[in-house]
This record gives sequence, structure tokens and C-alpha cells, in this order.
Amino acid sequence: MIQNTEKLIQLLRSGQKIDAGILASYCRLTSKYGDREDAAALFRVFAEHPCDYRRTLLLDPVMRCGDMALAEEIDHLCFEQGRLKEGMPSEVLHVMGYLGYEKYINYMVDCTEVNDWHLCKDACLGLLHLPCESYRERLESELEKVYGQPLFPGFLPALSFTFADEQIVPRLLAWGERASTDCNAGLILGISMFGSTQKKQIKSIVMDPFWEMYSNGTGSHWWGYMSMQMVGLTFSELISDLKAQTPVVRKDTEHIPDERTLEHWLHVLHDLMELKLDDVPHPIRFSPLNQESIIDLYQELFQWSN
Repeated sequence: MIQNTEKLIQLLRSGQKIDAGILASYCRLTSKYGDREDAAALFRVFAEHPCDYRRTLLLDPVMRCGDMALAEEIDHLCFEQGRLKEGMPSEVLHVMGYLGYEKYINYMVDCTEVNDWHLCKDACLGLLHLPCESYRERLESELEKVYGQPLFPGFLPALSFTFADEQIVPRLLAWGERASTDCNAGLILGISMFGSTQKKQIKSIVMDPFWEMYSNGTGSHWWGYMSMQMVGLTFSELISDLKAQTPVVRKDTEHIPDERTLEHWLHVLHDLMELKLDDVPHPIRFSPLNQESIIDLYQELFQWSN
């Protein structure tokens, strides 16, 4: 067990009031550098008080450092009669899917249909890692029931790639043009699940004011950043586009965006780069990660002629 994990366990068992941000930082380090032993130790601490929201933070390193044997332990503690026990956090479903544990696929599909944002989100994130071939028709049917509605189970569209090919992307884009920004996270994630062929679409969404890919309480910017990584869209590309559109480096004025549009683009870039600086881990196990150097991005942003 690494020293960081030992310190995290000491903090949680000390009875001190520890800021959640500090605990999250410890969890992030264990997620990056820990192994199965760390995951098992943190799961035992989580199991002592699973209703404590601070201990729910431990599920991230449990998920990223755990294995199938640990998934069996999680099953024994957290599930009863084919479903989560009363009081267990929904994040457990994401953990089980991430670890490749297939026993509860049917239950997780059931959870995508309930009117519970957190349960639906974590079930969908878990299912993204699991074989859903047997549920293609059911998932497609559920999506069609809510297609076009402004409010819907927010992460259901993320599962589109499990039952459709990328021909569905224009429909998801059209849906996003009238969907509430409270629900568009699943749409942008769903489009990004088709990979690098959707880079142009994700770039357009990120910079479109209607999609609100900035920090305004909906969390859309968080999912925008995750979707950038799924398609390989870099900050360098966003910065280059922004430079090309900035009036001080343009001779012509015919196609220059208005001040409000430029302000929006800068706002989006700021909030997405804040997530990059925070080194926020990706919720999808098989996603490529943004490896751009912060120093290089700094130079691109500030060390240019104007």
C-alpha cells in the first residue's frame, strides 16, 4: 500500500472535519499510483460508513485500482436480491461496470429508465464498459421514447453506440439544439463515443453558445472536456482556432465574430483548461487521455505577437 493511501485512511478515521477537496486530492493520487492492495484497503474503509458522502470519494480509486476479485467483494457488501442495497451510493454501479463485472447488466439497464439522475448516470457509465448486445432493442426503444424532448434521462444518449452506428450522430446533434442544457451531457458524451471521426462535431459543440460548455452549474463543461479526449480534440487546436478568429490578428473584418461570441469562446476555453489543470480523471476506462504539456499550452496562449 502506498503512503498516500495510508494517510488518506488515517484522515478519514481520525474524526477530523476534512475538506472534501483535500480528500479528493488524496483519492486522485491513489487512483494514479495505487494498486489492488490500495483499492481493497479503501473499500474496507468505505464499507464502514457507505452512506457518508466523503467515503463515497473512495470509490474512484477503488474503481481504478481494483480487480475482479474485489468486484466480488463489492457485490457481497453492496447488493441484495439483484439490486443495490438501501442507502448504497449509485456510484457503485459505475465501479462495477468499470471493473467489467457483468452480473448486474440487466439491473443497470433497468436503472437507465428510472427518474433518478444520479442512478441513471452511474448505470449508463457502468454499461459503457459492458457487453450490451442482448439489450440493443430495449435501449434503442427507450431512447426513441424520449427523443426530441427537452428533459429526459440525461445519460441515456451516451449508450447510443451500443445499438447504433455513427449515422445516429446527426439526430443527436439535432436533439441537442432543443434539449435543456441540464440534459445535454449525455448527448455530447454519446456523440464522442463514436471516436475520432466525431472530432469536428465535438469542436463545434464545445464552441457553440447554445450548448453552454462552460461552468454554469449544469456540469456540461466537465462532460465537454471528457468528450474532447474521447475524440482526440486538443487544446492546441482550440487555441489555434481562437487566434484565427481574434480581431487583433485579422486583416479582414468580414467574418470576425462579435464581442459576445469571442467572450463566450474565451469563457469556455478557461473552464475547460481549468479541468486540464486539475488533472480530472476520465470516467471511461478505455478513453485516450489529454497528454498536452501545460507549459506548451501556456506558450501558445500568451507568447504570440499580439
